Amino acid sequence: MKTTDYLIIGAGASGLAFADTLLGESDAEVLLIDRRAKVGGHWRDAYSFVRLHSPSAYYGVDSLPLGQNRIIASGRNTGFYEQATGAEVCAYFETVRASRLEASGRAHFLARSEFLDHHGGTASIRHTGSGEIEQIGVRRRVVDARYQEASVPATHVPSYAVDQDAAFAPIGMLPGRAGEHRGFIVIGAGKTAVDACLWLLDAGIDPERIRWVRPREMWFTDRAGMQPLDQVASIINGLADDAQAGAQARTLVDLCHRLEDVGRLMRIDSDIEPTMYRGTMLSLAELSALRQIENVIRLGHVKSVEAGRLRLTDGDVATGPGTLVIDCSARGLASSPPVPVFAEDTITLQQLRHNSPTFNAALLGFIEAHGDDAAEKNRLAPPNPYASTPRDMATMFTRTWVSEQLWQGQPDIRGWIEHSRLNLLGGLAERMEDAAVKAAAGRFATHVATAVARLPQLA
Repeated sequence: MKTTDYLIIGAGASGLAFADTLLGESDAEVLLIDRRAKVGGHWRDAYSFVRLHSPSAYYGVDSLPLGQNRIIASGRNTGFYEQATGAEVCAYFETVRASRLEASGRAHFLARSEFLDHHGGTASIRHTGSGEIEQIGVRRRVVDARYQEASVPATHVPSYAVDQDAAFAPIGMLPGRAGEHRGFIVIGAGKTAVDACLWLLDAGIDPERIRWVRPREMWFTDRAGMQPLDQVASIINGLADDAQAGAQARTLVDLCHRLEDVGRLMRIDSDIEPTMYRGTMLSLAELSALRQIENVIRLGHVKSVEAGRLRLTDGDVATGPGTLVIDCSARGLASSPPVPVFAEDTITLQQLRHNSPTFNAALLGFIEAHGDDAAEKNRLAPPNPYASTPRDMATMFTRTWVSEQLWQGQPDIRGWIEHSRLNLLGGLAERMEDAAVKAAAGRFATHVATAVARLPQLA
Protein backbone atom coordinates (compact mmCIF):
# COMPACT_ATOMS: atom_id res chain seq x y z
CA MET A 1 0.00 0.00 0.00
CA LYS A 2 1.30 3.44 -0.93
CA THR A 3 1.77 5.84 1.97
CA THR A 4 2.27 9.58 2.20
CA ASP A 5 2.18 12.36 4.76
CA TYR A 6 -0.37 14.46 2.85
CA LEU A 7 -2.86 13.36 0.22
CA ILE A 8 -3.87 16.46 -1.77
CA ILE A 9 -7.16 16.15 -3.64
CA GLY A 10 -6.96 18.37 -6.69
CA ALA A 11 -3.80 19.29 -8.61
CA GLY A 12 -5.00 22.72 -9.71
CA ALA A 13 -3.50 26.08 -8.80
CA SER A 14 -4.35 25.89 -5.07
CA GLY A 15 -3.29 22.28 -4.59
CA LEU A 16 0.04 22.92 -6.32
CA ALA A 17 0.70 26.15 -4.42
CA PHE A 18 -0.01 24.44 -1.08
CA ALA A 19 2.25 21.49 -1.96
CA ASP A 20 5.07 23.73 -3.19
CA THR A 21 5.28 25.71 0.04
CA LEU A 22 4.75 22.70 2.31
CA LEU A 23 7.64 20.90 0.59
CA GLY A 24 9.85 23.95 0.89
CA GLU A 25 9.10 24.48 4.57
CA SER A 26 9.16 20.87 5.83
CA ASP A 27 10.42 17.37 5.10
CA ALA A 28 6.91 16.11 4.35
CA GLU A 29 5.93 13.80 1.51
CA VAL A 30 2.88 14.62 -0.60
CA LEU A 31 0.75 12.77 -3.10
CA LEU A 32 -1.46 14.83 -5.40
CA ILE A 33 -4.38 13.25 -7.21
CA ASP A 34 -6.65 14.67 -9.87
CA ARG A 35 -9.40 13.34 -12.12
CA ARG A 36 -7.69 15.03 -15.06
CA ALA A 37 -4.78 13.62 -17.04
CA LYS A 38 -2.44 16.50 -16.15
CA VAL A 39 -1.96 19.07 -13.42
CA GLY A 40 -3.52 22.50 -13.77
CA GLY A 41 -7.10 21.97 -12.59
CA HIS A 42 -9.77 24.08 -14.29
CA TRP A 43 -7.14 25.65 -16.57
CA ARG A 44 -7.15 22.32 -18.42
CA ASP A 45 -10.83 22.87 -19.24
CA ALA A 46 -10.60 26.57 -20.11
CA TYR A 47 -11.53 28.11 -23.46
CA SER A 48 -8.63 28.72 -25.83
CA PHE A 49 -8.50 32.51 -25.53
CA VAL A 50 -8.72 32.75 -21.73
CA ARG A 51 -6.13 34.77 -19.83
CA LEU A 52 -5.41 35.45 -16.20
CA HIS A 53 -7.42 38.48 -15.19
CA SER A 54 -4.72 39.35 -12.64
CA PRO A 55 -1.01 39.91 -13.31
CA SER A 56 1.14 36.79 -13.69
CA ALA A 57 3.55 38.33 -11.18
CA TYR A 58 1.51 37.15 -8.20
CA TYR A 59 -0.06 33.95 -9.52
CA GLY A 60 1.18 30.34 -9.42
CA VAL A 61 3.46 28.74 -6.84
CA ASP A 62 5.86 30.61 -4.59
CA SER A 63 9.08 28.95 -5.72
CA LEU A 64 8.79 29.61 -9.48
CA PRO A 65 7.91 32.87 -11.28
CA LEU A 66 5.20 32.82 -13.92
CA GLY A 67 6.23 34.85 -16.96
CA GLN A 68 8.93 37.50 -17.18
CA ASN A 69 7.16 40.41 -15.43
CA ARG A 70 6.92 42.15 -18.79
CA ILE A 71 4.86 45.27 -19.38
CA ILE A 72 2.15 44.86 -22.03
CA ALA A 73 3.10 46.98 -25.06
CA SER A 74 -0.13 47.01 -27.07
CA GLY A 75 -3.86 46.43 -26.82
CA ARG A 76 -6.41 47.36 -24.19
CA ASN A 77 -4.08 46.59 -21.28
CA THR A 78 -1.07 48.56 -22.50
CA GLY A 79 1.18 49.64 -19.64
CA PHE A 80 0.08 46.91 -17.24
CA TYR A 81 1.96 43.79 -16.17
CA GLU A 82 1.56 40.73 -18.36
CA GLN A 83 -1.35 38.32 -17.88
CA ALA A 84 -0.54 34.75 -18.90
CA THR A 85 -2.65 32.92 -21.47
CA GLY A 86 -4.35 29.69 -20.51
CA ALA A 87 -1.79 27.71 -22.51
CA GLU A 88 1.04 29.48 -20.71
CA VAL A 89 -0.50 28.72 -17.32
CA CYS A 90 -0.90 25.02 -18.19
CA ALA A 91 2.72 24.78 -19.40
CA TYR A 92 3.88 26.55 -16.24
CA PHE A 93 2.07 24.10 -13.97
CA GLU A 94 3.61 21.16 -15.86
CA THR A 95 7.02 22.69 -15.15
CA VAL A 96 6.06 23.09 -11.49
CA ARG A 97 5.09 19.42 -11.32
CA ALA A 98 8.32 18.16 -12.89
CA SER A 99 11.00 20.61 -11.73
CA ARG A 100 9.67 21.69 -8.34
CA LEU A 101 7.48 18.94 -6.92
CA GLU A 102 8.58 15.60 -8.35
CA ALA A 103 12.22 16.72 -8.55
CA SER A 104 12.18 17.02 -4.76
CA GLY A 105 11.76 13.24 -4.47
CA ARG A 106 8.98 13.84 -1.93
CA ALA A 107 6.05 14.56 -4.22
CA HIS A 108 4.13 12.40 -6.68
CA PHE A 109 1.14 12.93 -8.93
CA LEU A 110 -1.56 10.38 -9.73
CA ALA A 111 -3.57 11.34 -12.80
CA ARG A 112 -7.14 10.24 -13.60
CA SER A 113 -7.81 9.42 -9.96
CA GLU A 114 -10.73 10.47 -7.79
CA PHE A 115 -11.02 10.58 -4.01
CA LEU A 116 -13.66 8.35 -2.41
CA ASP A 117 -13.24 8.53 1.37
CA HIS A 118 -10.81 8.65 4.27
CA HIS A 119 -11.06 6.75 7.55
CA GLY A 120 -8.52 5.92 10.23
CA GLY A 121 -5.50 7.06 8.25
CA THR A 122 -6.45 5.21 5.08
CA ALA A 123 -7.86 6.93 1.98
CA SER A 124 -9.64 5.20 -0.88
CA ILE A 125 -9.22 6.45 -4.43
CA ARG A 126 -10.58 5.20 -7.74
CA HIS A 127 -8.50 5.15 -10.90
CA THR A 128 -11.03 6.32 -13.46
CA GLY A 129 -9.46 4.55 -16.44
CA SER A 130 -9.50 1.05 -14.96
CA GLY A 131 -12.11 1.50 -12.22
CA GLU A 132 -9.60 0.00 -9.77
CA ILE A 133 -9.91 1.16 -6.16
CA GLU A 134 -6.64 1.73 -4.31
CA GLN A 135 -5.96 2.29 -0.62
CA ILE A 136 -3.48 5.03 0.35
CA GLY A 137 -2.01 5.30 3.84
CA VAL A 138 -2.09 8.94 5.03
CA ARG A 139 0.22 9.65 7.95
CA ARG A 140 -0.80 13.29 8.48
CA ARG A 141 -3.78 14.81 6.64
CA VAL A 142 -5.96 14.77 3.58
CA VAL A 143 -5.96 18.20 1.92
CA ASP A 144 -9.12 19.17 0.05
CA ALA A 145 -8.15 21.62 -2.71
CA ARG A 146 -11.57 21.32 -4.40
CA TYR A 147 -13.81 22.98 -1.81
CA GLN A 148 -13.91 26.29 -3.66
CA GLU A 149 -13.35 24.75 -7.08
CA ALA A 150 -14.49 26.93 -9.96
CA SER A 151 -17.43 26.10 -12.20
CA VAL A 152 -16.03 26.65 -15.70
CA PRO A 153 -17.77 26.73 -19.10
CA ALA A 154 -16.37 23.44 -20.38
CA THR A 155 -17.79 21.41 -17.48
CA HIS A 156 -20.74 23.63 -16.59
CA VAL A 157 -24.31 22.50 -17.30
CA PRO A 158 -26.60 25.47 -18.08
CA SER A 159 -29.44 26.05 -15.66
CA TYR A 160 -31.84 26.44 -18.59
CA ALA A 161 -33.11 24.04 -21.25
CA VAL A 162 -31.53 24.01 -24.70
CA ASP A 163 -33.40 22.74 -27.75
CA GLN A 164 -31.32 20.41 -29.89
CA ASP A 165 -32.16 22.49 -32.97
CA ALA A 166 -31.05 25.79 -31.43
CA ALA A 167 -27.90 27.52 -32.68
CA PHE A 168 -26.14 27.32 -29.34
CA ALA A 169 -22.57 26.93 -28.12
CA PRO A 170 -20.52 27.25 -24.92
CA ILE A 171 -17.85 29.94 -25.07
CA GLY A 172 -15.13 27.38 -25.80
CA MET A 173 -16.68 26.66 -29.20
CA LEU A 174 -16.96 30.33 -30.17
CA PRO A 175 -13.77 30.60 -32.28
CA GLY A 176 -14.78 27.58 -34.34
CA ARG A 177 -18.41 28.57 -34.80
CA ALA A 178 -18.31 32.36 -35.12
CA GLY A 179 -17.67 32.35 -38.86
CA GLU A 180 -20.97 30.55 -39.51
CA HIS A 181 -23.10 33.32 -38.03
CA ARG A 182 -23.90 36.99 -38.49
CA GLY A 183 -25.47 37.71 -35.11
CA PHE A 184 -24.57 36.74 -31.56
CA ILE A 185 -26.37 36.62 -28.21
CA VAL A 186 -24.15 36.34 -25.14
CA ILE A 187 -25.74 34.93 -21.96
CA GLY A 188 -24.06 35.97 -18.70
CA ALA A 189 -22.87 39.10 -16.92
CA GLY A 190 -19.49 38.06 -15.47
CA LYS A 191 -15.90 37.54 -16.58
CA THR A 192 -16.69 34.77 -19.06
CA ALA A 193 -19.29 36.91 -20.84
CA VAL A 194 -16.86 39.83 -20.87
CA ASP A 195 -14.23 37.58 -22.49
CA ALA A 196 -16.74 36.45 -25.13
CA CYS A 197 -17.79 40.02 -25.96
CA LEU A 198 -14.20 41.26 -26.17
CA TRP A 199 -13.26 38.30 -28.39
CA LEU A 200 -16.11 39.11 -30.76
CA LEU A 201 -15.13 42.78 -30.91
CA ASP A 202 -11.48 41.86 -31.51
CA ALA A 203 -12.62 39.56 -34.32
CA GLY A 204 -14.13 42.57 -36.05
CA ILE A 205 -17.77 41.87 -35.25
CA ASP A 206 -19.84 45.06 -35.38
CA PRO A 207 -21.18 45.82 -31.88
CA GLU A 208 -24.68 46.14 -33.40
CA ARG A 209 -24.53 42.44 -34.26
CA ILE A 210 -24.06 41.49 -30.59
CA ARG A 211 -26.86 41.22 -28.05
CA TRP A 212 -26.04 40.68 -24.41
CA VAL A 213 -28.34 39.02 -21.87
CA ARG A 214 -27.58 40.73 -18.55
CA PRO A 215 -30.35 40.18 -16.00
CA ARG A 216 -28.17 41.92 -13.40
CA GLU A 217 -25.23 44.30 -13.46
CA MET A 218 -21.82 43.71 -11.89
CA TRP A 219 -19.29 45.92 -10.18
CA PHE A 220 -15.81 45.45 -11.69
CA THR A 221 -12.43 46.36 -10.17
CA ASP A 222 -10.26 48.75 -12.17
CA ARG A 223 -7.21 46.79 -13.28
CA ALA A 224 -5.05 49.89 -12.86
CA GLY A 225 -5.36 49.56 -9.09
CA MET A 226 -4.06 45.99 -8.94
CA GLN A 227 -0.59 46.33 -10.50
CA PRO A 228 2.42 44.87 -8.61
CA LEU A 229 6.18 45.37 -8.40
CA ASP A 230 7.21 48.76 -9.82
CA GLN A 231 3.54 49.79 -9.86
CA VAL A 232 2.77 48.48 -6.36
CA ALA A 233 1.81 52.01 -5.28
CA SER A 234 -1.41 51.40 -7.24
CA ILE A 235 -2.33 48.57 -4.85
CA ILE A 236 -1.67 50.38 -1.58
CA ASN A 237 -3.49 53.43 -2.94
CA GLY A 238 -6.44 51.21 -3.88
CA LEU A 239 -6.48 49.63 -0.43
CA ALA A 240 -6.44 53.10 1.10
CA ASP A 241 -9.44 54.00 -1.07
CA ASP A 242 -11.23 50.84 0.11
CA ALA A 243 -10.55 51.63 3.78
CA GLN A 244 -11.48 55.30 3.50
CA ALA A 245 -14.74 54.50 1.70
CA GLY A 246 -15.49 51.82 4.29
CA ALA A 247 -14.87 54.25 7.13
CA GLN A 248 -17.07 56.99 5.65
CA ALA A 249 -19.88 55.17 3.79
CA ARG A 250 -23.41 55.44 5.12
CA THR A 251 -24.88 52.50 3.16
CA LEU A 252 -23.69 49.70 0.89
CA VAL A 253 -24.78 51.69 -2.17
CA ASP A 254 -22.88 54.70 -0.84
CA LEU A 255 -19.80 52.50 -0.32
CA CYS A 256 -19.87 51.34 -3.94
CA HIS A 257 -20.45 54.84 -5.28
CA ARG A 258 -17.58 56.24 -3.25
CA LEU A 259 -15.32 53.54 -4.70
CA GLU A 260 -16.63 54.31 -8.17
CA ASP A 261 -15.93 58.01 -7.70
CA VAL A 262 -12.24 57.34 -6.95
CA GLY A 263 -11.92 54.86 -9.83
CA ARG A 264 -11.72 51.75 -7.71
CA LEU A 265 -14.96 50.17 -8.98
CA MET A 266 -16.52 50.40 -12.45
CA ARG A 267 -19.81 49.38 -14.04
CA ILE A 268 -20.73 48.96 -17.67
CA ASP A 269 -24.10 50.72 -17.45
CA SER A 270 -23.92 53.81 -15.26
CA ASP A 271 -27.72 54.07 -15.14
CA ILE A 272 -28.27 50.73 -13.37
CA GLU A 273 -27.25 49.85 -9.82
CA PRO A 274 -25.16 46.65 -9.84
CA THR A 275 -26.15 43.87 -7.47
CA MET A 276 -23.17 41.60 -8.17
CA TYR A 277 -19.51 41.76 -7.20
CA ARG A 278 -17.06 38.95 -8.00
CA GLY A 279 -13.73 40.77 -7.91
CA THR A 280 -13.33 40.66 -11.70
CA MET A 281 -10.87 43.17 -13.15
CA LEU A 282 -11.32 45.37 -16.22
CA SER A 283 -9.20 48.11 -17.71
CA LEU A 284 -10.80 51.40 -18.72
CA ALA A 285 -10.12 50.50 -22.38
CA GLU A 286 -11.93 47.18 -21.95
CA LEU A 287 -14.83 48.94 -20.26
CA SER A 288 -15.05 51.43 -23.13
CA ALA A 289 -15.11 48.59 -25.66
CA LEU A 290 -17.87 46.74 -23.81
CA ARG A 291 -20.00 49.87 -23.70
CA GLN A 292 -20.16 49.72 -27.50
CA ILE A 293 -22.59 46.81 -27.10
CA GLU A 294 -25.81 48.72 -26.54
CA ASN A 295 -28.34 45.97 -27.27
CA VAL A 296 -28.70 44.59 -23.75
CA ILE A 297 -31.55 42.17 -22.98
CA ARG A 298 -33.00 42.79 -19.52
CA LEU A 299 -35.89 40.35 -19.30
CA GLY A 300 -34.68 38.31 -16.35
CA HIS A 301 -32.93 34.97 -16.47
CA VAL A 302 -32.99 32.61 -19.42
CA LYS A 303 -35.49 29.77 -19.07
CA SER A 304 -34.78 28.05 -22.38
CA VAL A 305 -32.97 28.44 -25.69
CA GLU A 306 -35.12 27.30 -28.59
CA ALA A 307 -34.75 27.36 -32.34
CA GLY A 308 -35.49 30.95 -33.23
CA ARG A 309 -36.05 32.40 -29.76
CA LEU A 310 -35.01 32.77 -26.15
CA ARG A 311 -37.52 32.34 -23.36
CA LEU A 312 -36.74 34.48 -20.31
CA THR A 313 -38.55 34.94 -17.02
CA ASP A 314 -40.01 38.28 -18.15
CA GLY A 315 -40.58 37.68 -21.85
CA ASP A 316 -39.39 36.11 -25.08
CA VAL A 317 -36.79 37.34 -27.60
CA ALA A 318 -36.59 36.28 -31.24
CA THR A 319 -33.05 35.26 -32.07
CA GLY A 320 -33.44 35.56 -35.83
CA PRO A 321 -31.71 33.57 -38.58
CA GLY A 322 -27.94 33.24 -38.47
CA THR A 323 -27.70 34.05 -34.76
CA LEU A 324 -25.49 32.04 -32.41
CA VAL A 325 -26.40 31.94 -28.70
CA ILE A 326 -23.26 31.74 -26.52
CA ASP A 327 -23.46 30.33 -22.99
CA CYS A 328 -21.28 32.23 -20.51
CA SER A 329 -23.37 31.52 -17.43
CA ALA A 330 -20.91 29.34 -15.48
CA ARG A 331 -20.67 30.70 -11.95
CA GLY A 332 -16.90 30.74 -11.60
CA LEU A 333 -15.48 30.51 -8.08
CA ALA A 334 -17.70 28.65 -5.64
CA SER A 335 -19.32 30.58 -2.81
CA SER A 336 -18.87 27.68 -0.41
CA PRO A 337 -19.80 28.32 3.24
CA PRO A 338 -16.78 28.78 5.53
CA VAL A 339 -15.57 25.76 7.49
CA PRO A 340 -12.50 25.43 9.74
CA VAL A 341 -9.42 25.06 7.56
CA PHE A 342 -7.56 22.73 9.92
CA ALA A 343 -9.25 19.67 11.41
CA GLU A 344 -7.83 16.57 13.05
CA ASP A 345 -7.06 14.70 9.83
CA THR A 346 -8.10 17.12 7.06
CA ILE A 347 -7.21 20.54 5.69
CA THR A 348 -9.82 22.39 3.62
CA LEU A 349 -8.18 25.07 1.47
CA GLN A 350 -10.12 28.33 1.39
CA GLN A 351 -9.70 32.04 0.70
CA LEU A 352 -8.03 34.14 3.42
CA ARG A 353 -6.87 37.36 1.73
CA HIS A 354 -9.44 38.32 -0.87
CA ASN A 355 -8.72 37.80 -4.56
CA SER A 356 -5.35 36.07 -3.92
CA PRO A 357 -6.06 32.34 -4.48
CA THR A 358 -2.57 30.91 -4.80
CA PHE A 359 -1.15 33.20 -2.11
CA ASN A 360 -3.79 31.82 0.26
CA ALA A 361 -2.98 28.20 -0.52
CA ALA A 362 0.76 28.79 -0.14
CA LEU A 363 0.26 30.62 3.17
CA LEU A 364 -1.81 27.69 4.45
CA GLY A 365 1.07 25.41 3.47
CA PHE A 366 3.42 27.58 5.54
CA ILE A 367 1.08 27.62 8.54
CA GLU A 368 0.69 23.84 8.38
CA ALA A 369 4.45 23.31 8.15
CA HIS A 370 5.17 25.44 11.23
CA GLY A 371 2.20 24.78 13.50
CA ASP A 372 1.02 21.83 15.58
CA ASP A 373 -2.07 23.09 17.37
CA ALA A 374 -5.19 23.08 15.17
CA ALA A 375 -6.91 25.78 17.21
CA GLU A 376 -3.96 28.15 16.84
CA LYS A 377 -3.65 27.44 13.12
CA ASN A 378 -7.34 28.13 12.64
CA ARG A 379 -6.98 31.39 14.58
CA LEU A 380 -4.37 32.47 12.06
CA ALA A 381 -6.39 31.28 9.05
CA PRO A 382 -10.02 32.40 9.33
CA PRO A 383 -11.90 31.52 6.11
CA ASN A 384 -13.05 34.40 3.95
CA PRO A 385 -15.78 33.26 1.50
CA TYR A 386 -15.79 34.54 -2.05
CA ALA A 387 -18.09 37.47 -2.72
CA SER A 388 -21.15 37.48 -4.95
CA THR A 389 -22.74 40.80 -3.93
CA PRO A 390 -21.65 44.22 -2.62
CA ARG A 391 -22.74 43.04 0.84
CA ASP A 392 -20.33 40.11 0.54
CA MET A 393 -17.63 42.49 -0.69
CA ALA A 394 -17.90 44.59 2.48
CA THR A 395 -17.63 41.49 4.67
CA MET A 396 -14.74 40.15 2.60
CA PHE A 397 -12.76 43.39 2.92
CA THR A 398 -13.22 43.34 6.69
CA ARG A 399 -12.12 39.74 7.09
CA THR A 400 -9.01 40.35 5.01
CA TRP A 401 -7.97 43.38 7.08
CA VAL A 402 -8.52 41.53 10.36
CA SER A 403 -6.42 38.61 9.12
CA GLU A 404 -3.66 40.94 7.92
CA GLN A 405 -3.45 42.38 11.44
CA LEU A 406 -3.14 38.84 12.84
CA TRP A 407 -0.34 37.99 10.43
CA GLN A 408 1.59 41.17 11.18
CA GLY A 409 1.68 40.05 14.81
CA GLN A 410 3.39 36.75 13.91
CA PRO A 411 7.08 37.34 13.01
CA ASP A 412 7.43 34.10 11.05
CA ILE A 413 4.27 34.63 8.98
CA ARG A 414 5.07 38.31 8.46
CA GLY A 415 8.53 37.39 7.21
CA TRP A 416 7.20 34.76 4.82
CA ILE A 417 4.62 37.16 3.39
CA GLU A 418 7.20 39.92 2.89
CA HIS A 419 9.43 37.61 0.85
CA SER A 420 6.72 35.67 -1.02
CA ARG A 421 6.50 36.39 -4.74
CA LEU A 422 2.74 35.70 -4.46
CA ASN A 423 2.30 38.67 -2.16
CA LEU A 424 0.63 41.35 -4.27
CA LEU A 425 2.20 43.97 -1.96
CA GLY A 426 5.68 42.59 -2.54
CA GLY A 427 8.32 45.31 -2.66
CA LEU A 428 6.16 47.86 -0.84
CA ALA A 429 8.59 48.18 2.08
CA GLU A 430 11.40 49.19 -0.28
CA ARG A 431 9.23 51.97 -1.71
CA MET A 432 8.09 53.53 1.56
CA GLU A 433 10.38 56.53 1.02
CA ASP A 434 8.33 57.46 -2.01
CA ALA A 435 6.02 60.29 -0.94
CA ALA A 436 2.96 58.89 -2.76
CA VAL A 437 3.43 55.41 -1.31
CA LYS A 438 3.97 56.77 2.19
CA ALA A 439 0.86 58.93 1.90
CA ALA A 440 -1.29 56.02 0.71
CA ALA A 441 0.01 53.74 3.48
CA GLY A 442 -0.73 56.46 6.02
CA ARG A 443 -4.23 56.96 4.66
CA PHE A 444 -4.90 53.22 4.91
CA ALA A 445 -3.63 53.14 8.51
CA THR A 446 -5.80 56.14 9.37
CA HIS A 447 -9.03 54.60 8.14
CA VAL A 448 -8.73 50.82 8.43
CA ALA A 449 -9.77 50.46 12.09
CA THR A 450 -12.90 52.54 11.54
CA ALA A 451 -13.68 50.61 8.36
CA VAL A 452 -13.34 47.29 10.18
CA ALA A 453 -15.83 48.51 12.77
CA ARG A 454 -18.28 50.08 10.28
CA LEU A 455 -18.43 47.67 7.34
CA PRO A 456 -20.11 44.82 9.29
CA GLN A 457 -22.85 47.30 10.24
CA LEU A 458 -23.41 48.13 6.57
CA ALA A 459 -23.40 44.46 5.62
